[in-house]
Amino acid sequence: MKRVQKKDNAGERSSAKPDAIVLAGLQLFTQYGFRKTSVDDIARAAQVAKRTVYLHFENKAAVFLAILEYLADQVRQRCAAAEGAGGTAVDRLTGLLDAYFGMGFELFSKSEHMPELEETFSKLARTRIDDLNTEYGDRLAKFLRSLKKTGEIGRPPQGLTVEQIGHILMRTAGGAKHDPEIQGDRKALERRLRELAVLAIAAMKN
Repeated sequence: MKRVQKKDNAGERSSAKPDAIVLAGLQLFTQYGFRKTSVDDIARAAQVAKRTVYLHFENKAAVFLAILEYLADQVRQRCAAAEGAGGTAVDRLTGLLDAYFGMGFELFSKSEHMPELEETFSKLARTRIDDLNTEYGDRLAKFLRSLKKTGEIGRPPQGLTVEQIGHILMRTAGGAKHDPEIQGDRKALERRLRELAVLAIAAMKN
């Protein structure tokens, strides 16, 4: 289920229509779920002909997978911005956690179809999602090491590695969306992510 890139008359890859299709798919899947959204629906929302959708994507599932890649790229951009931002180590770590967990919360937390979407992601892209989680975990560990290198933090507590701390942060942040005190409340999630950052940095203070 690959995304097909079409070249324009100048020989360059044209991305406007595929991008419109991906964004339309994201909106519709969130609003109506995967099963109730058709290729016809996506074509109408993207303002393209149905054959144009099939010119770039093999089927509806391929659009869904392209959405995952789009979101992964968005997360990478947000991570880079958080890492390069000013502020304290807590500020930057909070931003890095929010880059990954906050975006998904913004997009899906209020969708009544989230259980179905999670099931669809698991069926269509379990390995890819695992790869993205590993990529983010590596990035988180690299960031924590950079803080140690600049002297902003020291070693992890005895018995823990940087990777384990990153894993704990990811599991806790990922589970926060199921907390009744947070569900649907973006500000509450931001506070929780900052609390996690404060605990992590405090645990590794010199």
